[in-house]
Amino acid sequence: MAESVNVDQIQTGRMQGRLHRALPWLGHVGRIALGLVFLVAGLTKLVDPAEFGHQIAGYGIIGEQLATLAAPLLIAFETTLGIALLVGYRLRVSILTASILLVLFIAVEAYGIAAGRTESCGCFGAYLQRTPGEVIVEDLLFLLLGVMAWFALPAWQPRRPRAAAGAVMIASLASVALAAASPHLPIDPYVTRLAVGRPIDTLQLPGDLPPLGEGRHLVALFEVTSPDAIDLAARLSDIATAPGAPGVLALSPSSDEDRTAFFWSAAPEFDIYSVDRPVLKRLYRRLPLFFAVDSGRIVGIDDDAGRVVEDLLSSGGS
Repeated sequence: MAESVNVDQIQTGRMQGRLHRALPWLGHVGRIALGLVFLVAGLTKLVDPAEFGHQIAGYGIIGEQLATLAAPLLIAFETTLGIALLVGYRLRVSILTASILLVLFIAVEAYGIAAGRTESCGCFGAYLQRTPGEVIVEDLLFLLLGVMAWFALPAWQPRRPRAAAGAVMIASLASVALAAASPHLPIDPYVTRLAVGRPIDTLQLPGDLPPLGEGRHLVALFEVTSPDAIDLAARLSDIATAPGAPGVLALSPSSDEDRTAFFWSAAPEFDIYSVDRPVLKRLYRRLPLFFAVDSGRIVGIDDDAGRVVEDLLSSGGS
């Protein structure tokens, strides 16, 4: 009997030893995975900080101006926090901060659902669409990673704390600089569907638009509620009524009500179509934007309508 008890105790001790050795590995998995989540979330939002600000304002918790200021700061904070988790800088503080942020994100999404919001949160940038319910499930899973790292790595420290601190400092400065420079970086062809030479049917535009596969067309993307929208409509009307002009139409993420009101105030000489913002967002990072279509293929893209028309006239199409 004593020998049996001893064998059981030895086996139990071995299992406890294996679990004790496995816990740090599980903790590091949670730490690294959570760090990658925050880093990727920050980097994908760096592509379009202005749109992230618009999405923040959409919850109605803070105004548009404050959201515009808060967006790049939150992006930089998330990116820096991701690096801090990856390098293990002040790990307990980093894990706790990430967990608190996730709880706040879940609360904001729950508030949005209660208020009838169905739009994507923009948690991983403007070009990845998920429902608020899907976001809450994701954040709960990410929170589990934080809990796992918290309990499995109670006293872990990086081998080179100064290097870890330096990495966090560099990440902080770099993310702030990138957030400021992002709107001016020439990355649109890599993050949107618009690119010179691309067939128009690859843009997946709504089916109720006029056919753009034949002839020449100038397509304008702009907000009808923007301060310069009436002046822009006047310039586009001049283009639309000029002899030999291409077909002109505009796509706007504004609502049908705003579009109707704009027609009465601006009296444009071209058609304007309301397109759901998540659909239209695939085509741009900044508005206004114009692109020319010749025989079903994009031949010019610019933020100046005149230059796009020049591209269209020099394209040599029919």
